[in-house]
Amino acid sequence: MSLLGLPMVIGAIVLAVAVTIACVWVSGRLRGPAISQTMKRTLMVLACQVSAVLAVAVVVNQQYEFYATWDDLVGTGDGGGAVTPLTPPDHAVGPGGHTGARLRFSPFGQDGVQVATYAGPRTGIRSKVYIWLPPQYNQAAYAGKRFPVIELLPGFPGPVHNWFTMLDVTRRLRQEMAGGTSQPAILVAPTMQVRPGLDTDCTDVPGLRMETWAAEDVRTMVMTNFRARTDGSGWAAMGYSEGGFCATKLAVQHPRNYRAAVSLSGYFTPTAAIITRSPALFRSNDLMQVLRRHRPSVSLLVMGTRQDTNTALDVMRLRKVAHAPTRVFSSILPMGGHNYGVWSSMLPQAIQWISRQWSRPR
Repeated sequence: MSLLGLPMVIGAIVLAVAVTIACVWVSGRLRGPAISQTMKRTLMVLACQVSAVLAVAVVVNQQYEFYATWDDLVGTGDGGGAVTPLTPPDHAVGPGGHTGARLRFSPFGQDGVQVATYAGPRTGIRSKVYIWLPPQYNQAAYAGKRFPVIELLPGFPGPVHNWFTMLDVTRRLRQEMAGGTSQPAILVAPTMQVRPGLDTDCTDVPGLRMETWAAEDVRTMVMTNFRARTDGSGWAAMGYSEGGFCATKLAVQHPRNYRAAVSLSGYFTPTAAIITRSPALFRSNDLMQVLRRHRPSVSLLVMGTRQDTNTALDVMRLRKVAHAPTRVFSSILPMGGHNYGVWSSMLPQAIQWISRQWSRPR
């Protein structure tokens, strides 16, 4: 059963009104001891509050499309769908260890994720960056080998470490590597919300150069401290929700630095107020306009669901403006809202696709 649409909203509102009317009617007819009447009225007040909160939750869900079905809500939905082309076509770091750049990494959670505070030389931004090295990094068979990199971008608001907690991306990558469907890769996840409450859409705005931080400073940190590939053909960006816009924008705006980008339920037109109120900033960061003027040699995978309607519509919009050598692929699931469960189900396909792009001649 769909959790979106007018019937669900009307039903929730009618239920809230009916419960309130029923409680008022019953309350005036209660009989018995005072204590019993007090307990019953308390339960009725609670019922009214629950039904009112439920109605608000349904309206908010309908507006933002977080959960599309009951399976989606309880986490039992299944991924699926196919990727369809739309356009022609030196050293290890241990827990608490130091790197050559004097960065001190500390363990974060499980599975070898580490975090350090880094100051970008180009932007002056100082914030946390999370790193994960594949098991092969320290194996003798891979001595001296440089590894490809996936840069992970978060939605807004929300911490970037949700990639390792809510989405469990390291386990997903391990599974794909074990199955032979992905190359071993370094994961890097930079903090993108460095000023509380300020949404920048990963853009260089006055006084805060977030795009340069992600595309250049973080890239320099990884290449300086780890055996990471230095050519753009060995780098990819991936993000969910606003992070999908960020990942796509980094690849489109910096094609020499990235081979590919994946958008998990992202969009392609800026929404942050600091961008939309500036015609110049909006024009230079609206990918619908940028791709009409430029044709960067990058591959883009756009993923969404038909029930998260805005993402499906944006796929069609992107299809109309992107032209070779830009390559656009899509995977639109029939079910699912705008949430971590859906994005988690998209990850195996996204990781496999990225690995194939690294293997393809540029």
